[in-house]
Formats: sequence, structure tokens, C-alpha cells
Amino acid sequence: MPANLHVLIVGAGVSGLMAGALLERAGISYEIFEKSKDIKGLGSSLTLASSLVVVFEQLGVYKELISIVKPFDALHLKKEDLAPIGAFRPPPNMNLERYGDEVGVVTRPDLAKLLATLVPKDKIHFNTRVMSTMQSEDRVTLQCSDHNLYQGSILIGADGAYSNTRQTLYNSMAEKGILPESDGEPLGYGFDCAVGVTEPLDEAVYPALKEKYCRFEIMLGKDIPYSWWLMTLTDNRVGWIITQDVRSQSRSNSEKRHFNYSDWGPDAALEMCNRVRDYASPIGGTMGDIYDKTPKDAISKIMLEDKFYTTWHHGRTVLLGDACHKMLPFGGQGANMAMLGALDLVNLLYDMESDTQEEITSVFERYHNSRRAASRAAFNSSHQTANLMHGKGIVADVIRYISLNWIPNWMIRWGSDKYNEYRHQVVFLPFVPLRGSFKYKTNKPSPKAASRYNIPTSI
Repeated sequence: MPANLHVLIVGAGVSGLMAGALLERAGISYEIFEKSKDIKGLGSSLTLASSLVVVFEQLGVYKELISIVKPFDALHLKKEDLAPIGAFRPPPNMNLERYGDEVGVVTRPDLAKLLATLVPKDKIHFNTRVMSTMQSEDRVTLQCSDHNLYQGSILIGADGAYSNTRQTLYNSMAEKGILPESDGEPLGYGFDCAVGVTEPLDEAVYPALKEKYCRFEIMLGKDIPYSWWLMTLTDNRVGWIITQDVRSQSRSNSEKRHFNYSDWGPDAALEMCNRVRDYASPIGGTMGDIYDKTPKDAISKIMLEDKFYTTWHHGRTVLLGDACHKMLPFGGQGANMAMLGALDLVNLLYDMESDTQEEITSVFERYHNSRRAASRAAFNSSHQTANLMHGKGIVADVIRYISLNWIPNWMIRWGSDKYNEYRHQVVFLPFVPLRGSFKYKTNKPSPKAASRYNIPTSI
């Protein structure tokens, strides 16, 4: 890698922190800029892809990761009165035996906190908002709210769905007439969502907390446009999500919701919770009991939007995670795709020969090519899952019943094999043995790292 390479990262979410953690181990100079005063990690929980477990193992925090992940074995879909509709249940022990690691559910705050332990605190500029971005042939410059200028070789926009980095980049490209028309269109918007994670609950009151596997339950409202999700987690906590389907509302109302988005705080989220608080909880009591045991500052309301952008990079700026492919959370893959994107990007940065614009463009193009297909597949999957979970009417009911009750194990295994086809590792750290019986497509250690750290070039 070039000795003078310096990377600026905007955003300290899971993608920005993963990029920072990898750059730290690669020995590449970097800084992270985060507008919040600390690592928030707001949200409920996510299903962690088993393909990421080896990356955390290479980073030396395998035990710490496993301690915050609750194994997952089935997703249950139910009516609002808790009558079963069906379940998605992989063959017994398939993930452990075939892929070497169990799929698990982890809270976003826990995952963000773990990643933050891998990034020195002095590398993150908290409470620092990027006010403007300028890039030239040989550098990128940030002007920030702390009245300082920061310069670097590369800018990574990991600042989420409403990325200021992307907006600035796209405005510049639009002025030059080189921005694809589709990239200038707004994000698709179809759902409002309230999320939270409870404080530790009493096992005597909620015996399901003692079970080894996560109780992943989704309840569908019959005559109301709501669904509510519940997941048992580590440390006797429960993650929950409420979604409101607003896809049928007029465009003008959607624009009004966009305008009012900045006013959505805990009170707005609690108002949404009250719509379904009297319904029974699948682990006991009512959903209102679950909400009442959630710290107010751990509850948030968000708009669920999605868009798969064509342009991921230009000049010395590259986009990562939600900034370039914002997904609906129903497939649980947005955070996974963001962290895997950080892995591929930093692997490529490590093997750079120089920090010329030509070399940087080549690296960004290879990063885009390596992630585009998998990210698009996850994006499409999130749409399919949204329709499966929220569709109304007889046709939607039939599709749900078939999908959750008649899909044979061989088809589940085939789909899982496609999803787990690639298992990339950090090319500049010692590779870990790949567990399980499945034959992955994987990458190889970097020759540069092999000579520097005596890492074998084959596994």
C-alpha cells in the first residue's frame, strides 16, 4: 500500500466501524467522522450472516461475538391472535454442520459496541459534522463543524441512507452532466417502523428467555396495516419491531412524512407502539408489557426506505453500505452487506500500488464489481420478504402458506448454498480454517501480507 495513503470515513455505524477496524489492522492511516456524540447503534436486532463470523475471528474477537449472539433456528409467522400461519425452519443443524457456524441474532447496539472496541478512540471525531466536501486530482478535503479542514487520499461515505457524502458527490456529478437519471430520484418509501430493545427481563415471567435458540416471532394484523416482530436475545432481553405499511398512501402524504421525519423521536415511536400494545405477546403478557420494559432512549421511529444506486464512486469518493444500497430490513441483510462491502474494499486498498487517481479508480471499480451482484440479490430478497410479510388478501395468504409450509428441505438448502457461496477473509491477516462440509468459493491471502507477516499464501 502507498506509505502516504490516508482514508477519511464519514459515519461510525457498523459499516464505518468495520472499515475502521480493518484499516487499523492493515496499518493504513485513517480517521472517522461521526456527527453523534458517541456510538449509538440505534435499532433492534439483525440476523448476522455466518460468512462474517470468520472475519470477527480473524480480528480476534470471536468469543466476544459469540457471547452477544443468540442462535436462530426458525422464524414463526402468526396471526394477531397468535394462531400459527407457518414457519421458516431450516433442516436441523444445517447451518452448523454445513457452514460451520450457527446463524444468530444480535442487537445493533451490541454489534456497534463490539466493533468500536477495535477502533482506537482517538481515531474517531465525535460530535463532528461534515459541512462540505471538495476533491481534486490528488486529494479530498473535508470542512467540518469543528471549524477544521481534514485532507486525505480517499473518502468513504458510510453515513447511511441520507448520506451527505452521496448527496455532495451526486450534486457535483449532476452539474457535470454525468449522473445517471435514476440516481437523482428519491428513495422508495413504503413503511414506518418503531424499534427497540428491552432491559433484561425476568425469566420466571418470560420462560422463553431460557431457551437456547432465539424465539423469532412475527405477528400480522388482520384489519390494520401493522405487523409486530419479537426476538428473544442474549442477557434476557427482547428486541422488537413494529411496522406500518404505508405503500397505499398518496405520494403527497409520503412527501409530508419526509418533511416531518426530523421530528420523529421517542414520543412518536411510543405513539406507534400504542396502536398494538394490547395484543398478546408470544412469550407472555401483552406487547405493551414489552414496550414498557424498554428504556425510552432505546426506542426510535424510522422511515423504511430503499434504493439501489447505480453510482457507487467517483473521483476519490466511494460509498459504502446504506449510502449506496439502502435495503428494507425485512431480509435482515442491510448491515451484513455493508460489513462485507467494507471487507472487500479494505482488502483492495491494502494491495494498492499507489494513490494516483488512476489506481484509486481501478480499486473502486473492482470493489463495485465484487459487491454489486450479492448486494442486488439481498436488495431483491428484502422486497420479496416485505411482500410475504405484509401482503393482504387471499392471494397473499396462499403465497404465505405455501412459502412457509410446503417448501422442501432441498430447496431451503439450495437457497442457503447460494447465499453462502462466497466466504471471503481478511487478506492481510492469518486465514482461519473454514468450518463445515460446504465447499466455498474464497479468496487468498495477500502476497504482501504473506511476506510481511509470514502468512501462508494458500489454505
